[in-house]
Amino acid sequence: MTLSSTLAQAADAIWSKNKVCRGYATETGSGYSGGALLLDPIPAGMNIAALSPYQLNSGGIRASLAGAWLQVTGPAGSINVYVTDLYPEGKSCALDLSPGAFKKISGIPPGWVDNIHWKVIPGPYEGPVLYRIKEGSTIYWAAIQVRRTRYPVVSMDYYELGHWIRANKTDYNHFILNKTGPGNIKIRYRDIYGHQLSDYIPDAVLNKESSKVKIIPGRVQFPL
Repeated sequence: MTLSSTLAQAADAIWSKNKVCRGYATETGSGYSGGALLLDPIPAGMNIAALSPYQLNSGGIRASLAGAWLQVTGPAGSINVYVTDLYPEGKSCALDLSPGAFKKISGIPPGWVDNIHWKVIPGPYEGPVLYRIKEGSTIYWAAIQVRRTRYPVVSMDYYELGHWIRANKTDYNHFILNKTGPGNIKIRYRDIYGHQLSDYIPDAVLNKESSKVKIIPGRVQFPL
């Protein structure tokens, strides 16, 4: 990597690798289905978390930490959790944890635990990313989510008529592409640390409107 590309990557970062967030945690049974970030289906019993809006929307970007993996440490231990939902009333750095995760870090009955801290860690993935194509997507309007990523995705551009166009990110963790036209759709996107990947969405995916969500494989993955 050249010095210029390193500086460009740093300029695009919205999170630092050594950042530690300190706050409190509560317990929830939600987030497995129908969470605000539309990351389901999520296996029952998976250790998950809802995140305070202060961190979930870091960098002024909607859902910028959606799909992040966090290492959470409390008075009784540590555990890794997957961010699947918004904790709307949570204060800065607060987490709303699934029952198993809360028990592991707190060692107390369900409720509230102070003095926790957490940091972002790489997602446990070896293969390529996946793309979730929201129901109703076509070449005229499409909502695309990047999931199964080592780090959360904060921006996306798509290539149309010789230009890269910035796709808006939604609160429900999708990027909106308008009038992409026929053919494969070239995309590029960045994670919270400024790493950039380039890929494409096959033309057949958006040629016909579907009433069902589609999950398709990508060909790339962020570096560790």
